[in-house]
Amino acid sequence: MIKRFIHLSLLTLLFSYTSQGQKLKRYDDLLLFKDAQSQQPIIIINDSLVYKGKQLIPFKHTEYPDKISEYLPFEIGKKTYLVHQACGPVLEFRNDSIVRIDNSFLQKNQYYPVPFTYNNEIYLFGGYGLFTYKNIITRYDFKSGEWNQVQTRGTALPEPRTIAYSLLNGNTLYVFGGVTTDDAHVPRGKKVQPLLWKLYLPTMTWSYVSRYNPNLLTDSDIKIQYKDKLYLVEGFITELDFTHKTANKFSFKGYEALKKHFMIGDTIYGIFSSSENKFYFKKTTIADLKGKFISATTFFEQDTTADFDYTTTGLIVLVLVVLLSISYKKRTVLFSKPFKGIVYDSQKEVFLHNRKTITHFEENEKKVLYFLLNHIDQFVSLNQLNELFENPTQPETLSAIIKRREQAINGLLNKVSKLTGVAEEELLLERKNLEDKRLKDLLLLPQLLKKV
Repeated sequence: MIKRFIHLSLLTLLFSYTSQGQKLKRYDDLLLFKDAQSQQPIIIINDSLVYKGKQLIPFKHTEYPDKISEYLPFEIGKKTYLVHQACGPVLEFRNDSIVRIDNSFLQKNQYYPVPFTYNNEIYLFGGYGLFTYKNIITRYDFKSGEWNQVQTRGTALPEPRTIAYSLLNGNTLYVFGGVTTDDAHVPRGKKVQPLLWKLYLPTMTWSYVSRYNPNLLTDSDIKIQYKDKLYLVEGFITELDFTHKTANKFSFKGYEALKKHFMIGDTIYGIFSSSENKFYFKKTTIADLKGKFISATTFFEQDTTADFDYTTTGLIVLVLVVLLSISYKKRTVLFSKPFKGIVYDSQKEVFLHNRKTITHFEENEKKVLYFLLNHIDQFVSLNQLNELFENPTQPETLSAIIKRREQAINGLLNKVSKLTGVAEEELLLERKNLEDKRLKDLLLLPQLLKKV
């Protein structure tokens, strides 16, 4: 029988972590992951204590934004990476220490995305940030140390969302559930439509699969994938069987609540909390967690109407688009003018003007440009731009942040003006915020920025 509890010693592990015996009241202050090199469980407590198995080890690290519990673990080969859940910073757990390896910044653009790996690369789908829900896919480039948006295909795309459910099975990623835009309840949002989507990873193609019964989903943060099934743990266990399209419900054996976990083979390594709000590290299995069988029902229900909407209609639209595209290309050969603005080549990851690479943008100017690529020809608030220049590791005054922002914007406008011949005053449009007239919105580089 699997050993019931592994108590981690020293300072009564997981519920007192300082010399004064201060209680750890929030499990959010913990990060649990597997060290790919040693295959040992690693527990980091409040950015200060690190346990490798049962052993307390020195916490050596380079500087990184935010607290470590805000990072998502990834295992690629024999290396362990930690990625901030809002996209940006990437850390490597190497030789019992943390080393920051990215050239990015804390983007705050994809909070609570669907994380996954494919072909030894790290991806994030969806998330919430900068006042909008996302349905984009971003990929970390290990060579440049930066994040790039991935071009996807398909006749339809899933709704923008955060806090979604997912299952990775071979070359296919299944996505469903989550929260999306709700104009009446900003920024809380509303539940997405009950539609199951799949992403075929070799071609990054989205397709609709079926509807599902949303009443069978729980509000649990704990989602365990075991083989081709997904287990939702919330007072009881819901087993989603993607092969047979069923949802089986079981009681949850034991009295502890599962808070964080990872798996090695059939074994779950997890942090559990007791009814006395004490925290324990233990290993178990799905079979050990499943109690008495409660019920079985159909989860995925084929929707023929939706199939028609997303396939047949999609094909018709595609044909029309092709015909219009041919006509448009013929017209543009005769009438179009060369684009005189700034072009971002997403394949080469460079900015171009007149097909020549631009090399003299400063780092803070690039921050503004990358932000604008997600808001092309849109008004943005000054608060959104301020977030680009915040330093989470070192508190600063608002005036210092504004100074860096203004320097970056002025420098960018000056350089773009010289490149394009457009006067600086024409590169920046201002208006009062639609919701709060005291605030100011900006539109930067109108009609002078695009990505290909």
